[in-house]
Amino acid sequence: MAQNYSKFFEGLYNTSGFDGTIESDFLKLGQIPDDRKPDLIDYNLNGFNDYRGALQDYLKSVYPLDYNNFAASDLGQMLLEMFAYMASVLTLRADMTANEMYIDTVKDRNNLSRLLELIGVAMKGPTASKATGKLTLPVNKAEYGGGDIVITENNRRISIVNQRSGTPLTYSIMRQQADGTLNVFSKDITIPNSDIATDGTVSNLMLLEGVVQSQTGSFGQDANRQTIVLNNGPVIEGSIGVSSTEGIEYNEISNLYVASGGNTPVFEKKYNQDMTATLFFGDGVRGRMPTPGATYIVTYRTGGGVNGDIARGTIDTNVTILNGVSNIVARIENTTKGTGGTTAETVAHAKRYAPYFFRTQYRAVTGEDYNALANSFVGTAGKSAKAMASLRKNGAAANVIDLFVLAKASETQLERASVAYKKELLDYFQDYKMLTDDIVVSDGVIRTLDLVATLYIDKSNRRNADNIKQKAANELLNYFNVDNMEFGQVLSIADLNNFMLQVPEIRFFKVNNIDSDIYLNFNEIIQLNNFEFTVELV
Repeated sequence: MAQNYSKFFEGLYNTSGFDGTIESDFLKLGQIPDDRKPDLIDYNLNGFNDYRGALQDYLKSVYPLDYNNFAASDLGQMLLEMFAYMASVLTLRADMTANEMYIDTVKDRNNLSRLLELIGVAMKGPTASKATGKLTLPVNKAEYGGGDIVITENNRRISIVNQRSGTPLTYSIMRQQADGTLNVFSKDITIPNSDIATDGTVSNLMLLEGVVQSQTGSFGQDANRQTIVLNNGPVIEGSIGVSSTEGIEYNEISNLYVASGGNTPVFEKKYNQDMTATLFFGDGVRGRMPTPGATYIVTYRTGGGVNGDIARGTIDTNVTILNGVSNIVARIENTTKGTGGTTAETVAHAKRYAPYFFRTQYRAVTGEDYNALANSFVGTAGKSAKAMASLRKNGAAANVIDLFVLAKASETQLERASVAYKKELLDYFQDYKMLTDDIVVSDGVIRTLDLVATLYIDKSNRRNADNIKQKAANELLNYFNVDNMEFGQVLSIADLNNFMLQVPEIRFFKVNNIDSDIYLNFNEIIQLNNFEFTVELV
Protein backbone atom coordinates (compact mmCIF):
# COMPACT_ATOMS: atom_id res chain seq x y z
CA MET A 1 0.00 0.00 0.00
CA ALA A 2 1.32 3.43 -0.89
CA GLN A 3 2.33 5.54 2.09
CA ASN A 4 1.61 9.25 2.60
CA TYR A 5 4.87 10.90 3.69
CA SER A 6 3.79 14.56 3.48
CA LYS A 7 3.38 15.08 7.23
CA PHE A 8 6.52 13.03 7.88
CA PHE A 9 8.64 15.44 5.81
CA GLU A 10 6.88 18.38 7.38
CA GLY A 11 7.94 17.15 10.78
CA LEU A 12 11.56 16.93 9.73
CA TYR A 13 11.72 20.67 9.17
CA ASN A 14 10.02 21.72 12.35
CA THR A 15 12.17 24.54 13.78
CA SER A 16 10.03 25.50 16.72
CA GLY A 17 12.79 24.47 19.16
CA PHE A 18 14.86 27.58 18.41
CA ASP A 19 13.28 30.88 19.50
CA GLY A 20 15.90 33.15 17.88
CA THR A 21 16.40 35.27 21.00
CA ILE A 22 19.68 36.24 22.59
CA GLU A 23 18.75 34.09 25.55
CA SER A 24 19.09 30.90 23.52
CA ASP A 25 21.79 28.42 24.47
CA PHE A 26 23.49 29.13 21.15
CA LEU A 27 24.59 32.54 22.37
CA LYS A 28 25.44 31.52 25.89
CA LEU A 29 28.54 29.60 24.90
CA GLY A 30 31.64 30.57 26.77
CA GLN A 31 29.80 31.23 30.01
CA ILE A 32 31.57 28.29 31.53
CA PRO A 33 32.63 28.26 35.19
CA ASP A 34 36.39 28.50 35.58
CA ASP A 35 36.43 25.76 38.19
CA ARG A 36 35.45 22.90 35.87
CA LYS A 37 36.48 21.43 32.57
CA PRO A 38 34.23 22.72 29.77
CA ASP A 39 31.80 20.29 28.19
CA LEU A 40 31.95 19.83 24.44
CA ILE A 41 29.16 21.61 22.61
CA ASP A 42 26.41 19.31 21.35
CA TYR A 43 23.19 20.82 20.01
CA ASN A 44 21.73 17.59 18.69
CA LEU A 45 21.33 13.88 19.27
CA ASN A 46 24.33 11.61 19.53
CA GLY A 47 24.39 9.81 16.22
CA PHE A 48 22.75 7.61 13.63
CA ASN A 49 21.00 5.24 16.05
CA ASP A 50 19.56 8.11 18.07
CA TYR A 51 18.23 9.84 14.97
CA ARG A 52 16.75 6.61 13.61
CA GLY A 53 15.09 5.89 16.93
CA ALA A 54 13.70 9.42 17.17
CA LEU A 55 12.26 9.22 13.65
CA GLN A 56 10.71 5.82 14.34
CA ASP A 57 9.15 7.11 17.57
CA TYR A 58 7.76 10.08 15.65
CA LEU A 59 6.14 7.86 13.04
CA LYS A 60 4.70 5.54 15.69
CA SER A 61 3.11 8.42 17.57
CA VAL A 62 1.82 10.45 14.59
CA TYR A 63 0.99 7.68 12.10
CA PRO A 64 0.27 4.61 14.19
CA LEU A 65 -2.10 3.16 11.58
CA ASP A 66 -0.65 4.51 8.34
CA TYR A 67 2.95 3.50 8.98
CA ASN A 68 3.64 0.46 11.07
CA ASN A 69 6.07 -1.57 8.97
CA PHE A 70 9.58 -1.23 10.41
CA ALA A 71 11.14 -4.19 8.67
CA ALA A 72 14.60 -3.53 7.32
CA SER A 73 13.47 -4.44 3.79
CA ASP A 74 10.70 -1.81 3.70
CA LEU A 75 11.22 1.17 1.37
CA GLY A 76 10.07 3.60 4.04
CA GLN A 77 12.61 2.20 6.51
CA MET A 78 15.32 2.71 3.92
CA LEU A 79 14.32 6.35 3.47
CA LEU A 80 14.16 6.82 7.22
CA GLU A 81 17.69 5.45 7.66
CA MET A 82 18.96 7.67 4.84
CA PHE A 83 17.62 10.73 6.65
CA ALA A 84 19.10 9.51 9.94
CA TYR A 85 22.49 9.00 8.28
CA MET A 86 22.49 12.45 6.67
CA ALA A 87 21.42 14.07 9.92
CA SER A 88 24.18 12.31 11.90
CA VAL A 89 26.88 13.33 9.41
CA LEU A 90 25.74 16.94 9.14
CA THR A 91 25.30 17.43 12.86
CA LEU A 92 28.67 15.81 13.57
CA ARG A 93 30.28 18.36 11.29
CA ALA A 94 28.23 21.11 12.90
CA ASP A 95 29.41 20.02 16.34
CA MET A 96 33.04 19.87 15.20
CA THR A 97 32.78 23.30 13.61
CA ALA A 98 31.17 24.77 16.70
CA ASN A 99 33.80 23.28 19.00
CA GLU A 100 36.64 24.66 16.85
CA MET A 101 35.19 28.19 17.10
CA TYR A 102 35.83 28.66 20.83
CA ILE A 103 39.02 28.64 22.86
CA ASP A 104 37.43 26.49 25.56
CA THR A 105 36.65 23.60 23.22
CA VAL A 106 39.01 23.88 20.23
CA LYS A 107 41.30 20.88 19.61
CA ASP A 108 43.20 21.70 16.41
CA ARG A 109 46.44 23.62 16.99
CA ASN A 110 46.13 25.71 13.84
CA ASN A 111 42.55 26.70 14.68
CA LEU A 112 43.56 27.64 18.22
CA SER A 113 46.41 29.75 16.87
CA ARG A 114 43.99 31.67 14.66
CA LEU A 115 41.56 32.19 17.53
CA LEU A 116 44.34 33.53 19.74
CA GLU A 117 45.39 35.95 17.00
CA LEU A 118 42.01 37.61 17.44
CA ILE A 119 42.98 38.59 20.99
CA GLY A 120 46.60 39.41 20.14
CA VAL A 121 48.15 36.29 21.66
CA ALA A 122 50.68 34.15 19.80
CA MET A 123 51.42 30.50 20.56
CA LYS A 124 55.03 29.84 21.50
CA GLY A 125 57.46 27.69 19.58
CA PRO A 126 60.17 25.31 20.80
CA THR A 127 63.21 26.31 22.84
CA ALA A 128 66.73 24.96 22.55
CA SER A 129 68.80 23.01 25.05
CA LYS A 130 71.92 24.54 26.56
CA ALA A 131 74.93 23.06 28.29
CA THR A 132 78.07 24.53 29.83
CA GLY A 133 81.10 24.04 27.59
CA LYS A 134 84.82 23.86 28.32
CA LEU A 135 87.54 24.43 25.74
CA THR A 136 90.93 22.87 26.42
CA LEU A 137 94.05 23.96 24.53
CA PRO A 138 96.73 21.35 23.72
CA VAL A 139 99.18 23.31 25.93
CA ASN A 140 98.94 25.41 29.07
CA LYS A 141 98.64 29.18 28.92
CA ALA A 142 102.37 29.80 29.40
CA GLU A 143 103.27 27.52 26.52
CA TYR A 144 100.50 28.90 24.34
CA GLY A 145 101.78 32.45 24.62
CA GLY A 146 99.34 33.70 22.00
CA GLY A 147 96.71 36.38 21.90
CA ASP A 148 92.97 36.14 21.62
CA ILE A 149 91.25 32.99 20.35
CA VAL A 150 88.87 33.12 17.39
CA ILE A 151 86.38 30.36 16.58
CA THR A 152 84.90 30.84 13.13
CA GLU A 153 81.23 30.35 12.32
CA ASN A 154 81.81 27.01 10.58
CA ASN A 155 84.08 25.63 13.31
CA ARG A 156 81.55 26.52 16.00
CA ARG A 157 79.09 23.87 14.77
CA ILE A 158 79.25 20.43 16.38
CA SER A 159 77.26 17.45 15.08
CA ILE A 160 76.42 14.70 17.57
CA VAL A 161 73.80 12.02 18.21
CA ASN A 162 71.60 11.88 21.32
CA GLN A 163 72.67 8.66 23.03
CA ARG A 164 69.20 7.92 24.38
CA SER A 165 66.99 8.65 21.36
CA GLY A 166 69.45 8.28 18.48
CA THR A 167 68.40 11.73 17.22
CA PRO A 168 71.05 13.67 15.27
CA LEU A 169 71.70 17.08 16.81
CA THR A 170 73.70 20.19 16.05
CA TYR A 171 75.19 22.33 18.79
CA SER A 172 76.95 25.69 18.44
CA ILE A 173 79.71 27.05 20.65
CA MET A 174 78.61 30.34 22.22
CA ARG A 175 80.46 32.75 24.49
CA GLN A 176 78.45 33.63 27.54
CA GLN A 177 78.44 37.36 28.07
CA ALA A 178 79.25 39.07 31.34
CA ASP A 179 75.58 39.47 32.22
CA GLY A 180 74.91 35.76 31.67
CA THR A 181 73.08 36.14 28.36
CA LEU A 182 74.00 34.76 24.95
CA ASN A 183 74.40 36.58 21.68
CA VAL A 184 72.56 34.07 19.51
CA PHE A 185 73.20 36.10 16.35
CA SER A 186 76.99 36.14 16.60
CA LYS A 187 79.01 34.50 13.81
CA ASP A 188 82.73 34.34 14.60
CA ILE A 189 83.34 34.56 18.35
CA THR A 190 86.44 35.97 19.99
CA ILE A 191 87.75 34.74 23.34
CA PRO A 192 90.16 37.22 24.93
CA ASN A 193 93.45 35.91 26.23
CA SER A 194 92.43 37.00 29.73
CA ASP A 195 89.69 34.31 29.72
CA ILE A 196 92.24 31.51 29.27
CA ALA A 197 93.02 29.82 32.61
CA THR A 198 96.55 28.87 33.63
CA ASP A 199 95.96 25.24 32.65
CA GLY A 200 94.92 26.30 29.14
CA THR A 201 91.15 25.95 29.56
CA VAL A 202 88.29 28.33 28.80
CA SER A 203 85.21 27.71 30.92
CA ASN A 204 82.80 30.58 30.23
CA LEU A 205 81.38 28.93 27.11
CA MET A 206 77.89 27.74 26.34
CA LEU A 207 76.81 25.02 23.94
CA LEU A 208 73.47 25.82 22.29
CA GLU A 209 71.43 23.32 20.31
CA GLY A 210 70.00 24.18 16.89
CA VAL A 211 70.88 24.32 13.20
CA VAL A 212 71.79 27.79 11.96
CA GLN A 213 69.77 28.77 8.88
CA SER A 214 70.22 31.74 6.58
CA GLN A 215 67.77 33.15 4.06
CA THR A 216 68.05 36.11 1.70
CA GLY A 217 65.58 37.85 -0.55
CA SER A 218 63.99 41.17 -1.38
CA PHE A 219 61.07 42.90 0.24
CA GLY A 220 57.98 43.00 -1.97
CA GLN A 221 56.57 46.06 -3.68
CA ASP A 222 53.49 46.16 -1.43
CA ALA A 223 53.95 49.24 0.67
CA ASN A 224 51.17 48.34 3.12
CA ARG A 225 52.50 45.17 4.69
CA GLN A 226 55.77 43.31 4.12
CA THR A 227 56.16 39.66 5.05
CA ILE A 228 58.86 36.98 4.94
CA VAL A 229 58.07 33.26 5.04
CA LEU A 230 60.91 31.20 6.53
CA ASN A 231 61.70 28.07 4.58
CA ASN A 232 62.70 25.70 7.39
CA GLY A 233 61.33 24.65 10.76
CA PRO A 234 60.72 24.14 13.58
CA VAL A 235 61.92 27.68 14.25
CA ILE A 236 63.42 28.12 17.72
CA GLU A 237 62.01 30.94 19.85
CA GLY A 238 64.18 34.03 20.11
CA SER A 239 66.55 32.92 17.37
CA ILE A 240 65.48 35.17 14.49
CA GLY A 241 67.57 38.13 13.38
CA VAL A 242 66.69 40.30 10.35
CA SER A 243 68.85 42.92 8.67
CA SER A 244 68.64 44.78 5.37
CA THR A 245 71.17 46.15 2.92
CA GLU A 246 70.19 49.60 4.19
CA GLY A 247 72.02 48.78 7.42
CA ILE A 248 68.83 48.39 9.46
CA GLU A 249 68.50 45.70 12.14
CA TYR A 250 64.92 44.55 12.82
CA ASN A 251 64.06 43.22 16.29
CA GLU A 252 61.29 40.78 17.18
CA ILE A 253 58.40 41.96 19.36
CA SER A 254 55.39 40.03 20.60
CA ASN A 255 52.80 42.09 18.71
CA LEU A 256 53.06 44.95 16.22
CA TYR A 257 50.20 46.59 18.10
CA VAL A 258 52.63 47.58 20.86
CA ALA A 259 55.26 48.97 18.46
CA SER A 260 56.34 52.45 19.52
CA GLY A 261 55.93 54.74 16.52
CA GLY A 262 56.20 54.26 12.81
CA ASN A 263 59.99 54.35 12.55
CA THR A 264 60.88 51.52 14.94
CA PRO A 265 62.47 48.57 13.03
CA VAL A 266 60.54 45.62 14.43
CA PHE A 267 58.74 42.52 13.24
CA GLU A 268 56.16 40.09 14.58
CA LYS A 269 56.52 36.32 14.18
CA LYS A 270 53.65 33.88 13.65
CA TYR A 271 54.11 30.13 13.46
CA ASN A 272 52.66 28.19 10.57
CA GLN A 273 51.09 24.74 10.82
CA ASP A 274 54.42 23.01 10.00
CA MET A 275 56.27 25.11 12.62
CA THR A 276 57.94 27.29 10.03
CA ALA A 277 57.24 30.96 10.63
CA THR A 278 56.00 34.05 8.83
CA LEU A 279 57.50 37.43 9.75
CA PHE A 280 55.28 40.53 9.61
CA PHE A 281 56.78 44.02 9.45
CA GLY A 282 55.41 47.44 10.28
CA ASP A 283 53.25 49.65 8.09
CA GLY A 284 54.77 52.99 8.98
CA VAL A 285 52.22 53.61 11.74
CA ARG A 286 53.03 50.70 14.02
CA GLY A 287 56.61 49.80 13.28
CA ARG A 288 58.93 50.84 10.46
CA MET A 289 57.87 49.89 6.94
CA PRO A 290 60.76 48.22 5.03
CA THR A 291 61.73 49.83 1.76
CA PRO A 292 60.09 47.92 -1.12
CA GLY A 293 62.72 46.04 -3.10
CA ALA A 294 65.42 46.27 -0.40
CA THR A 295 67.45 43.10 0.16
CA TYR A 296 67.11 41.35 3.51
CA ILE A 297 69.11 38.69 5.33
CA VAL A 298 67.37 36.48 7.88
CA THR A 299 69.37 34.33 10.29
CA TYR A 300 67.57 31.84 12.51
CA ARG A 301 67.93 28.42 14.10
CA THR A 302 65.81 25.32 13.76
CA GLY A 303 65.44 22.39 16.14
CA GLY A 304 64.62 22.63 19.82
CA GLY A 305 62.77 20.17 21.99
CA VAL A 306 63.67 17.73 24.74
CA ASN A 307 65.84 15.60 22.44
CA GLY A 308 68.50 18.26 22.85
CA ASP A 309 68.78 17.57 26.58
CA ILE A 310 71.98 15.53 26.29
CA ALA A 311 73.87 13.84 29.10
CA ARG A 312 77.06 15.29 30.53
CA GLY A 313 80.09 14.41 28.39
CA THR A 314 78.07 13.67 25.25
CA ILE A 315 80.05 16.37 23.44
CA ASP A 316 83.74 15.53 23.53
CA THR A 317 85.42 16.37 20.26
CA ASN A 318 88.11 18.42 18.54
CA VAL A 319 87.57 21.96 17.30
CA THR A 320 89.87 24.15 15.21
CA ILE A 321 90.59 27.61 16.57
CA LEU A 322 92.64 30.58 15.30
CA ASN A 323 95.10 32.66 17.28
CA GLY A 324 95.92 35.16 14.56
CA VAL A 325 98.99 33.23 13.44
CA SER A 326 98.05 29.59 12.92
CA ASN A 327 95.33 27.01 13.42
CA ILE A 328 95.22 25.12 16.71
CA VAL A 329 93.26 21.95 17.42
CA ALA A 330 91.61 22.19 20.83
CA ARG A 331 89.11 20.04 22.72
CA ILE A 332 85.50 21.00 23.47
CA GLU A 333 83.23 19.13 25.89
CA ASN A 334 79.99 19.73 27.76
CA THR A 335 80.64 19.72 31.49
CA THR A 336 76.94 19.83 32.40
CA LYS A 337 73.89 18.10 30.99
CA GLY A 338 71.78 19.86 28.39
CA THR A 339 68.72 21.58 29.83
CA GLY A 340 65.99 23.94 28.73
CA GLY A 341 64.90 22.18 25.56
CA THR A 342 61.13 22.24 25.21
CA THR A 343 58.69 21.47 22.46
CA ALA A 344 56.32 24.04 21.01
CA GLU A 345 53.59 25.26 23.33
CA THR A 346 50.87 22.67 23.67
CA VAL A 347 47.21 23.29 22.98
CA ALA A 348 46.40 22.65 26.66
CA HIS A 349 48.96 25.22 27.89
CA ALA A 350 47.82 27.88 25.43
CA LYS A 351 44.16 27.38 26.30
CA ARG A 352 44.99 27.70 29.97
CA TYR A 353 47.17 30.82 29.95
CA ALA A 354 46.20 32.75 26.82
CA PRO A 355 42.98 34.23 28.28
CA TYR A 356 44.88 35.44 31.31
CA PHE A 357 47.62 36.89 29.09
CA PHE A 358 44.96 38.76 27.11
CA ARG A 359 43.52 40.22 30.30
CA THR A 360 46.91 41.70 31.21
CA GLN A 361 46.74 44.05 28.21
CA TYR A 362 50.55 44.05 28.19
CA ARG A 363 50.93 45.35 31.74
CA ALA A 364 51.63 43.76 35.08
CA VAL A 365 49.52 45.09 37.95
CA THR A 366 48.01 42.13 39.77
CA GLY A 367 49.57 38.85 40.79
CA GLU A 368 47.50 37.17 38.05
CA ASP A 369 49.11 39.53 35.51
CA TYR A 370 52.59 38.55 36.65
CA ASN A 371 51.73 34.85 36.53
CA ALA A 372 50.26 35.06 33.03
CA LEU A 373 53.16 37.08 31.59
CA ALA A 374 55.82 34.91 33.24
CA ASN A 375 54.20 31.67 32.06
CA SER A 376 53.91 33.03 28.51
CA PHE A 377 57.41 34.49 28.19
CA VAL A 378 60.00 32.65 26.13
CA GLY A 379 63.59 33.90 26.02
CA THR A 380 66.75 32.79 24.30
CA ALA A 381 67.69 30.96 27.49
CA GLY A 382 64.43 28.98 27.72
CA LYS A 383 61.04 29.46 29.29
CA SER A 384 59.25 28.91 32.59
CA ALA A 385 57.60 25.60 33.28
CA LYS A 386 56.01 27.09 36.38
CA ALA A 387 55.87 30.66 37.65
CA MET A 388 54.14 32.27 40.60
CA ALA A 389 54.18 35.85 41.90
CA SER A 390 53.86 36.86 45.52
CA LEU A 391 53.71 40.32 47.10
CA ARG A 392 56.41 40.45 49.76
CA LYS A 393 56.13 44.08 50.77
CA ASN A 394 53.57 46.77 50.09
CA GLY A 395 55.03 50.20 50.75
CA ALA A 396 54.63 53.83 49.77
CA ALA A 397 58.01 53.92 48.08
CA ALA A 398 57.87 50.57 46.29
CA ASN A 399 56.15 47.19 46.21
CA VAL A 400 58.49 44.20 46.36
CA ILE A 401 57.21 41.29 44.29
CA ASP A 402 58.80 37.86 44.47
CA LEU A 403 58.52 35.94 41.23
CA PHE A 404 59.27 32.24 41.74
CA VAL A 405 60.14 30.24 38.62
CA LEU A 406 61.15 26.70 37.73
CA ALA A 407 62.25 25.17 34.45
CA LYS A 408 61.15 21.86 32.96
CA ALA A 409 63.69 19.04 32.95
CA SER A 410 61.26 16.31 31.78
CA GLU A 411 57.55 15.53 31.78
CA THR A 412 57.69 14.76 35.50
CA GLN A 413 60.80 16.65 36.64
CA LEU A 414 61.41 20.32 37.36
CA GLU A 415 64.71 22.09 37.89
CA ARG A 416 66.10 25.50 38.68
CA ALA A 417 65.94 28.01 35.88
CA SER A 418 69.28 29.24 34.56
CA VAL A 419 70.75 32.56 35.65
CA ALA A 420 70.56 33.75 32.05
CA TYR A 421 66.85 33.00 31.82
CA LYS A 422 66.05 34.71 35.13
CA LYS A 423 67.85 37.83 33.92
CA GLU A 424 65.93 37.77 30.63
CA LEU A 425 62.66 37.42 32.54
CA LEU A 426 63.55 40.33 34.82
CA ASP A 427 64.43 42.51 31.83
CA TYR A 428 61.19 41.48 30.12
CA PHE A 429 59.09 42.80 33.01
CA GLN A 430 60.72 46.23 32.92
CA ASP A 431 58.38 47.19 30.08
CA TYR A 432 55.26 45.87 31.78
CA LYS A 433 55.57 46.44 35.52
CA MET A 434 54.37 49.44 37.51
CA LEU A 435 57.00 52.06 38.23
CA THR A 436 56.61 51.41 41.94
CA ASP A 437 57.15 47.64 41.64
CA ASP A 438 60.50 46.04 42.38
CA ILE A 439 60.74 42.47 41.10
CA VAL A 440 62.95 39.75 42.57
CA VAL A 441 63.19 36.57 40.47
CA SER A 442 63.95 33.52 42.61
CA ASP A 443 63.92 29.75 42.36
CA GLY A 444 60.79 27.94 43.39
CA VAL A 445 61.16 25.18 45.99
CA ILE A 446 60.80 21.58 44.81
CA ARG A 447 59.36 19.14 47.40
CA THR A 448 60.34 15.64 46.32
CA LEU A 449 58.07 12.72 47.09
CA ASP A 450 58.85 9.01 47.46
CA LEU A 451 55.73 6.89 47.17
CA VAL A 452 55.14 3.33 48.35
CA ALA A 453 51.74 1.86 47.50
CA THR A 454 49.84 -1.40 47.24
CA LEU A 455 47.76 -2.42 44.24
CA TYR A 456 44.86 -4.70 45.09
CA ILE A 457 43.79 -6.72 42.04
CA ASP A 458 41.45 -9.62 41.44
CA LYS A 459 42.91 -13.13 41.70
CA SER A 460 41.85 -13.78 38.12
CA ASN A 461 44.44 -11.20 36.99
CA ARG A 462 47.32 -12.98 38.72
CA ARG A 463 49.16 -13.63 35.45
CA ASN A 464 48.76 -10.01 34.32
CA ALA A 465 50.21 -8.52 37.51
CA ASP A 466 53.30 -7.10 35.76
CA ASN A 467 51.22 -5.48 33.04
CA ILE A 468 48.89 -3.98 35.62
CA LYS A 469 51.85 -2.58 37.55
CA GLN A 470 53.07 -0.93 34.33
CA LYS A 471 49.65 0.57 33.69
CA ALA A 472 49.58 1.88 37.25
CA ALA A 473 53.06 3.37 36.82
CA ASN A 474 51.96 5.18 33.67
CA GLU A 475 48.89 6.58 35.42
CA LEU A 476 50.98 7.72 38.37
CA LEU A 477 53.41 9.54 36.07
CA ASN A 478 50.45 11.19 34.35
CA TYR A 479 49.12 12.35 37.69
CA PHE A 480 52.46 13.92 38.63
CA ASN A 481 53.06 15.40 35.18
CA VAL A 482 54.61 18.83 35.49
CA ASP A 483 51.63 20.38 33.70
CA ASN A 484 49.27 19.09 36.40
CA MET A 485 51.22 20.43 39.38
CA GLU A 486 51.02 24.01 40.69
CA PHE A 487 52.76 26.03 43.39
CA GLY A 488 51.11 25.49 46.77
CA GLN A 489 48.90 22.67 45.44
CA VAL A 490 47.76 20.23 48.14
CA LEU A 491 48.50 16.57 47.49
CA SER A 492 45.21 14.88 48.30
CA ILE A 493 45.58 11.18 49.05
CA ALA A 494 41.89 10.61 48.30
CA ASP A 495 42.22 12.36 44.94
CA LEU A 496 45.29 10.27 44.10
CA ASN A 497 43.47 7.06 45.06
CA ASN A 498 40.51 7.91 42.84
CA PHE A 499 42.81 8.77 39.96
CA MET A 500 44.63 5.45 40.17
CA LEU A 501 41.35 3.55 40.07
CA GLN A 502 41.09 4.59 36.41
CA VAL A 503 43.11 1.45 35.75
CA PRO A 504 40.17 -0.99 35.47
CA GLU A 505 42.08 -3.98 36.87
CA ILE A 506 42.85 -2.18 40.17
CA ARG A 507 40.20 -2.93 42.80
CA PHE A 508 41.79 -0.78 45.48
CA PHE A 509 44.81 1.53 45.71
CA LYS A 510 46.51 2.24 49.05
CA VAL A 511 49.38 4.63 49.80
CA ASN A 512 51.45 3.02 52.55
CA ASN A 513 54.04 5.63 53.51
CA ILE A 514 51.83 8.74 53.72
CA ASP A 515 49.12 9.02 56.34
CA SER A 516 47.56 12.36 55.45
CA ASP A 517 47.34 15.04 52.78
CA ILE A 518 50.53 17.02 52.10
CA TYR A 519 50.22 20.80 52.40
CA LEU A 520 52.80 23.05 50.75
CA ASN A 521 53.99 26.60 51.19
CA PHE A 522 52.99 29.10 48.51
CA ASN A 523 56.40 28.86 46.77
CA GLU A 524 56.64 25.04 46.89
CA ILE A 525 55.64 22.49 44.28
CA ILE A 526 55.55 18.73 44.72
CA GLN A 527 57.48 16.39 42.46
CA LEU A 528 57.54 12.60 42.31
CA ASN A 529 61.01 11.21 42.97
CA ASN A 530 60.71 7.42 43.35
CA PHE A 531 57.80 5.03 43.67
CA GLU A 532 57.34 1.37 44.49
CA PHE A 533 54.30 -0.83 43.93
CA THR A 534 53.45 -4.15 45.57
CA VAL A 535 50.56 -6.31 44.42
CA GLU A 536 47.96 -7.99 46.63
CA LEU A 537 45.43 -10.45 45.25
CA VAL A 538 41.85 -10.16 46.50
